[in-house]
This record gives sequence, C-alpha cells and structure tokens, in this order.
Amino acid sequence: MAVAALLMVGNLYPAPPWAWAERKALMRHWLRDPIQGLADLIPHHALRLLPTEAASAVGAHMGLRSGSRRSEGSERARALFRALRPDADAAEIQALLVAHWSHVGRCFGEFAGLHRFWAEGRIEVAGGAVLREVQESGRPLVVAGLHVGNWEVVHAGLSGLGIRFSGIYQRLPNRFRMRIADTARNRIRQAGGPGRALAPSLGAVFEAHRLLESRDSALLYYVDEYWDGRVHAPALGRPLRMDGNIMRAVRLAAATGAAVVPAYALRLGDEARFRLTFLPEIPVGPPGRGRSAALEDIAALDRVVETVVRAHPEQWFMAHVFQPDR
Repeated sequence: MAVAALLMVGNLYPAPPWAWAERKALMRHWLRDPIQGLADLIPHHALRLLPTEAASAVGAHMGLRSGSRRSEGSERARALFRALRPDADAAEIQALLVAHWSHVGRCFGEFAGLHRFWAEGRIEVAGGAVLREVQESGRPLVVAGLHVGNWEVVHAGLSGLGIRFSGIYQRLPNRFRMRIADTARNRIRQAGGPGRALAPSLGAVFEAHRLLESRDSALLYYVDEYWDGRVHAPALGRPLRMDGNIMRAVRLAAATGAAVVPAYALRLGDEARFRLTFLPEIPVGPPGRGRSAALEDIAALDRVVETVVRAHPEQWFMAHVFQPDR
C-alpha cells in the first residue's frame, strides 16, 4: 500500500524537463519543495509523539500565530462572519476569527494522531441510521463530506464504523505534503475499516463511477472544496454553477442511483472531540433530465451545506479563502 501511494504521488508531480526555460519549475521541484517538505515533516512526526490533546493544543497555538500573519485571509473571514452574523458587533466578529484560526491550527495539529481518535473514543456518531438504511437497501452511497469541523474525522469515522469507502482527495501544493497526507490517511485505514484513496486526477471521477456502479465501495467526496481560486459550495448568494465537486457528486449519484448523504465532524469545545453527523439523504433525480433539473439537485445539496456553514462559520475551513465575487 505504501509503495502504491508513493507511485501515485510520483505520477501527480512529474519532474519538469531539464531545460533553461524550465529553470523556475526545476528550482521549485528540486529545491523549494523538498525544503518545504522537510519543514512540514519534522513537526508532523514530532506531533505524532505527543498525546492527542497536547498535539491539538500545539496546533491551536500555531494556528493563532499563523492567522495573525495572514491579514488577507483574516479580512476575508471577517467579511464572511459579518455577512452571516449581521447583528454581531466587532468584538463578536473578532471572537469568531480567533476561534477560526485556533480551530484550523488544531485540525493540522491533530492530523498526525487521527488514527487514534476512534480507539480513544473521540468520535461520537449522530445519524448512523441513515447509513444503515442505505446499506440495507443495497444502493451505492456518496458521502458528501464538508470542511466543517475537522474534515479528516469523517474519514476516521467511516473507517471506525467499518464502512468500505474510497475517497477523492485534493492535490496538495507539493509532493512531500501529499505523501504526509497519504501516509496519515493510510494509518487511519489500517486502524479502522477498509478504504482507499483515489488519485486526484482526471480519471478519478470515472473510477468513482465504476466503484459506485459495481457497489464495490462508498465514495467520500468533499463538496465544499477550494480550487482554482474559488470555493465551489455553498453558493452563499452567488449564482449556482455547473462546476466543482458538488456538481460531480450530484451527477455521479444520478448516473449510479447512489444516495447522497452529507456528513461533517463538528468540534465539541476546545478539544480533540467530535460529533460526526450524517444528515438525511438528499434526493437526486435520474440522469438525462436537462440542465435545469440538475441545477435543482445541486441547489438542494447546496442549501444543506449552507445551513451547516451558517450554523458553524468559525469551524468552516474555507472561511478565510471564501470570496463572494468568485
């Protein structure tokens, strides 16, 4: 499994050709990315040695320090909080911002120990009956993951519940970060139930379609992703688009008859404890009904995502990159 993961990562980050015109890309691939990878790898392994709560607390401290230096991200988050909490005063908005950066830091600090969360009893499950109903019906399952709370806990919870699933994960900025993430997720799968990662490539959606159609596994697909400078869901007042993971999740469900079940893992207090919630299924019609019908299905899922984000904006990972005009 580890060898396969390394090969997958290598295919995602091919080395640029040795040519003068590619000198900047070569510098990044062979110098800047390894240095950044080492800077990520050392604290990641150091955090693995700490008890879970200590690693989470270190992450909170790092998140607050990082947030204090990210003025553009902080202003974007403030603008979002003001839009979602129009009656809040400046002190309340600032408290949301502090909670956001602390939470983001905790998520990264906790990443090294996610494989321990289920065994340590840190994940409580709400809405598990929804999954049981889908399983008993024999239908394929699309878990529409949200980046509210610690999004990786959705992965850990599915493994802990013994649900066979595959996940499509976002391509990270460099191959070293991707290897750290893949290795951590492999530890989750080894500690819990079966699962596999699908390479974030053009063929991932086709492979996901095959898995769902054959009933080989459920699909974990995060629908509120940030890609190419845009957060694709929820719309939050923007026009709906036939774009992004939310569109692909709906189309996969329409094509395979899969149930779409939104899920998120909300942090409970200032600790590494979470409530993994599976929401009721979002009905999706059959394929071939035209663009307007597809947009109605996307809108139904988008409304659920928006409700969760509005309820917990400080725990939404995308708060500091969301732009209402993108």
